[in-house]
Amino acid sequence: MNAPRIRPATPDDRPAATAVLASAFAQDPILTWLIGGRDDAEARLGHLFGHFLGVELGKDLHAVDIVDGGGGVAIWHEDGDWKPPNRELPRMLVPGIRTFGRRLPRALRTLAMVEKVHPDAPHLYLAFLGVSRDRQGQGLGGALLASMTERCDTEGLAAYLENSNPRNEALYARYGFVSQGPVRLPTGAPPLTAMWREPH
Repeated sequence: MNAPRIRPATPDDRPAATAVLASAFAQDPILTWLIGGRDDAEARLGHLFGHFLGVELGKDLHAVDIVDGGGGVAIWHEDGDWKPPNRELPRMLVPGIRTFGRRLPRALRTLAMVEKVHPDAPHLYLAFLGVSRDRQGQGLGGALLASMTERCDTEGLAAYLENSNPRNEALYARYGFVSQGPVRLPTGAPPLTAMWREPH
């Protein structure tokens, strides 16, 4: 079996990439908790990821990677570009409401707590990595990680992520990410672990 080929996503990839991330995160512990365990989680998350991808793919330089042929997507943020500027916040309101509904205040409070502990040191930030549920276990997540961590090593860049699914911690550790401990979240939230990777 050939190794998955990773390439930069283009604006034409937006619908397929949105579907991949919505599928991958429909059973994510934190997002499920934020949405409220609804049956339409995948459709709701499509609004959120469609917006995120539209913003990222609209940039001249972006770090959205996709598995050639589909099935896996990673959204990275370049150093210093991880937090959306204030002018973009109004544009996030509609997809935020469509995704979280009346739970939007809880989602915003959770996001603020996550952002509060985001490291200041220079790094690339893995915002989202997802593999469609029907393609999991085929090495796509590892291929996406390998692609960007190789760049980190070549350029001497650190990397950071928050892991919302405990079963993924071993995968991230395999590519050099080290747990920095839990991120404090609102009462009742599932665990979220900060992970940092020094360049090798």
